[in-house]
Amino acid sequence: MKNKKVWGYVLYVFIITILFFGCMNLKTHVGDTLKHSSIAAKELEVKRSFKNGAENFVFLLKEMHMPVPDPDMCIKMPIFCEKFIGSTASGIVLSSDKASIAVLTAAHFCLPTQEEAMFKEKIIGVAGDQPREMMILAVDEDNDLCLLIGAKKKSDNFKSIKIAKDSIVGEEVYTVAAPLGIGGAGIRLIFEGHLSGCNIEGCMTTIPATFGSSGAGILNSKGELITIVMAVPENFDHVVISPSNSAVINFILDIDAEVDIYPY
Repeated sequence: MKNKKVWGYVLYVFIITILFFGCMNLKTHVGDTLKHSSIAAKELEVKRSFKNGAENFVFLLKEMHMPVPDPDMCIKMPIFCEKFIGSTASGIVLSSDKASIAVLTAAHFCLPTQEEAMFKEKIIGVAGDQPREMMILAVDEDNDLCLLIGAKKKSDNFKSIKIAKDSIVGEEVYTVAAPLGIGGAGIRLIFEGHLSGCNIEGCMTTIPATFGSSGAGILNSKGELITIVMAVPENFDHVVISPSNSAVINFILDIDAEVDIYPY
């Protein structure tokens, strides 16, 4: 009776997995995706005007697997224990110290959806083309902000990013992102546009974005962070809707007051 219940549970989870992920564009082998990122590459050469965003860019993904009540199942049917990639996003290294890096991204990536809650997951951040596990430090659901903490590697050389305190409509802005999970070691997808304005409710920019772009930092020509990519209109993906600049500043300062993660 016990075995019937266990296998019934596994079959149920397996069917739900197929239904949920069958309609999504997912890579099913985490190792294949990450092995190219772990290859030591020469120092990234980037045009000076995009240097901060490109060097501090982080590709984020969720490594997931089904919860298995009986470890023997992994031996009998390994498919049930295979890891796969769930949702992906973008982020930016906000600051770092000798031991860790702080990554800013979107809260809707950090928090599991109803479907993802059925699986065990961990967040992997590929920063400086080197993968590492990330832990959630703080989340602001109302403003869609999330701060992740991960281990710093010997090869890392990140600069702390200043937060822009002033902005004007029409100024040139850019973001470095991985839309649809597209990217690779030594590659940075840079998207340019203009700031359409910021108020207490949020910011808007004319930058193309789609799934996977969420959480990417939006920077000005000085390399200062204005906000992050949050969403785009359903039928027009060349306008980005973002948290307000003041919300970003308050989120970071509130964390910094307790944890001391930001030098500015």
